[in-house]
Formats: sequence, C-alpha cells, structure tokens
Amino acid sequence: MASAKTSLSQRLENSEDADEKVRMARQTAIEMMRKAGYDIGTKVKVVVDPQLPFMGYTMPQGGNFTIVVSGGAVGSGLLEGLLVHEMSHVYRIRTNHPSHNSQILEEAIDNLGTKVVLRDYQQKIVHDLLNDIQDLYADDISFKVLGNSPIIPADQMTRFLQDWVKDEPVKSHDGVMDSWINASIMTHNARAIAQMARHRVEDIGSRAEQTNKRFLSQISPRVAGRFQYFRNLLENLREDMTAEEYRALLADYLRQFLKIAEKN
Repeated sequence: MASAKTSLSQRLENSEDADEKVRMARQTAIEMMRKAGYDIGTKVKVVVDPQLPFMGYTMPQGGNFTIVVSGGAVGSGLLEGLLVHEMSHVYRIRTNHPSHNSQILEEAIDNLGTKVVLRDYQQKIVHDLLNDIQDLYADDISFKVLGNSPIIPADQMTRFLQDWVKDEPVKSHDGVMDSWINASIMTHNARAIAQMARHRVEDIGSRAEQTNKRFLSQISPRVAGRFQYFRNLLENLREDMTAEEYRALLADYLRQFLKIAEKN
C-alpha cells in the first residue's frame, strides 16, 4: 500500500512540475512576443495533451485561444520555442492575415471538388499543404522573436529543419496512395529547404540538400522536375499579400500539386 501511495505521490508531483513548467514557459513566450513587437495579449491558455502524437496546435475560441502541447514537448527543451511558434499563429489570426483566414482556406479546399479529394489520407494531405504555408507565415514572426533569445541555439534549429527532409519514397500496393504521399513528401521537403533559405538557417554539410536529392532521384523525373516550383513559391511568399492574391496563390499551389499527385 505504501508503494502505491508513493507512486501516486510521484505522479502528482510530476504533474505539478509539468504544470509549473508550462505556466512559466507560457509567460516567457508571451513576454518575448511582446518585446519583439507582437503583443498578443493574455487571452491565451496552454494545456497539455499527454497522448498528442505531434508537438502542438492552436484552437481559436472567439476572442480567446487555447494552445495544446504534447506531453513530449513539455520535457523536450523546445517548449518555449513551440509556444512562440503557436503564439505567432495567434498573432496572424488576430491581425487577419490572409494565410490564417479560415474562409479563404475553406474556399481553396471546396474549389478542388469532392470528386478529386475523396479519401481520408487525401484530405489530410491537402490540409497539411495549406498548413505548411500557414507555418511559414507564423515562423516569419517566430524566427524574429527567437532571434533575440538564446533559447534555441542556431545549430539546434539547423538540425531541427534538416530532420524534416526525407530521403525515401513510399512503395506499397496502392499506386494512387503512393503517388499522393510521395508528392506530399516532395512538397514538405521543399517547405523545409525553403524555410532554411527564408530565414538564413545554414544547411550545415548540405545535409538537407543532399537528403532531398536522394529522394528526388528515386521518383519520376517528371514529378521531381516540379520541386523547384514548390521551393520557389514557399521561399518567396510575400508578407503584404492581399486576400485575392492569396486566393490565387493557393489555387495555383493546389492545382500544381494535384497535377503531380494524380499522374505520378
């Protein structure tokens, strides 16, 4: 019985430690954002989902926001950086940037038509493609905020982005699914490499470029030939884009993706 009580006590203590760590990280991130000129106020709650399989996400709730972080993120050493990233999404939403306009995003998906994006994995891929652009716009802010702080060393940021780049295409018995997934891997590689260029993050040892070259060498040359389109588009996203310009950009971005996903 004593052992059970001890175990329960340790779990409660660990939970309290995690709560305190999250509370302090939230306050630190809010203050960092404010000092960098991106005041988001205080209507931002941070909660932990121990079962979340990725780092975190943000939920708008009227004028309030809830940032959900994974249990792994709390002890990763990247918590403050993650919160600054998510708070940068909050800033984009609060300032009505087109990249975070839910109506524009819904229109982009609706315009594809349900006959094209039928399966669950296809819907997720399209969602992730749109999220890539949102993340780039959020990170235009978070990189400026983090640039004023030693929280994430430059070499750690390099490794973080280099690790996003994949070198192996998928191969299964479902050719359509393989086509979609490999096209999405290519665009995600483009996003990571574009982000490094966009924020002058050094690709130490050209690891990201070499990893991507291995990936491109294993897929159709017709598809690999479109890599530069996605890299250029994502690297050169403009800050001062109007809603109509952003609608046009998303339409072309998704149309170009479907061309390679559907005909690979």
